[in-house]
Amino acid sequence: MDGATARLTPADFARAFGVSEADLPASTRALAAAGPFAYRRLSRDERDRVILGVLDRIEGGFQQVGAHRDGIWESAWSETAARFRSSGHDLAALEPTFIGASPIVRLHGDYAEAADPRFELAAFEVFRDWMFRTFLGDCDRLLEFGCGSGFNLAAFARAFPAKAAVGLDWAPAAVALVDEIAAKHGFRLTGRRFDFFAPDPDLALGPGDAVATFCALEQVGPRFGPFLDFLLERRPRLCVHMEPTLEHYDPDRLPDRLAIRYHRHRDYLDGFLTRLQALEAEGLIRLLDVRRLGWGSLYHECHSFTAWTPA
Repeated sequence: MDGATARLTPADFARAFGVSEADLPASTRALAAAGPFAYRRLSRDERDRVILGVLDRIEGGFQQVGAHRDGIWESAWSETAARFRSSGHDLAALEPTFIGASPIVRLHGDYAEAADPRFELAAFEVFRDWMFRTFLGDCDRLLEFGCGSGFNLAAFARAFPAKAAVGLDWAPAAVALVDEIAAKHGFRLTGRRFDFFAPDPDLALGPGDAVATFCALEQVGPRFGPFLDFLLERRPRLCVHMEPTLEHYDPDRLPDRLAIRYHRHRDYLDGFLTRLQALEAEGLIRLLDVRRLGWGSLYHECHSFTAWTPA
């Protein structure tokens, strides 16, 4: 019914993850139960206005991503560092401000209005906790590429305080922020500069290391080859990615068609999952999980999950 209200439950998250509710880690179930997950389905007129607004915004133009935006990210993470310091080094100050910028979210293939601006971020935190505890509990070390503000690394350090982690980013401000987080909170974190387009040949990965990206590879568009080759050569234990994934969209569904237009207009990650599937067919990797979680922001779904390991 148009305008009907509902909320996401632990069972909803379990279905998105492909597990039973009973198989959710206790911490994940608690986050899902307590989170601000109330939402309202839009009326037909409201939905039309949202779609027209998305079309207007796409036609009005978005800046394309790529290496030319280094300065934007340097500025963004410098501002985050200043906010982190002024807050007394509160980890909440590391949360990206662009998540939840609109009350309209994507949910189960259509639009809805979230009752709380933290809806999307809190849903991501539920997923992140499940992913950490399901996939990364046995790794020796985590390397997050494109770590940004470091808020994922801080969450990992709190979940696994004995494990080391490395935050890698092409913005020096992000690298310095990771080191500052470690110094102020006693986490086993280290920052290091890394360029997706020119991977550091001196960066070694151990056989017990895990690699993660969270909406970071989206910035490289179709130019993910150097990074993927780097991973195939280094052979980490596991690679996990939460990235917008064109292959999951259905062009016969209007919200998905708009997401495709937005994604291509921004020049976001393109062909990565298709390449991984080809590598699996060649026997070079093994895909462990490929999943569209079913929620996202006004313009697209950044929350699709892929996990793989070298064969």
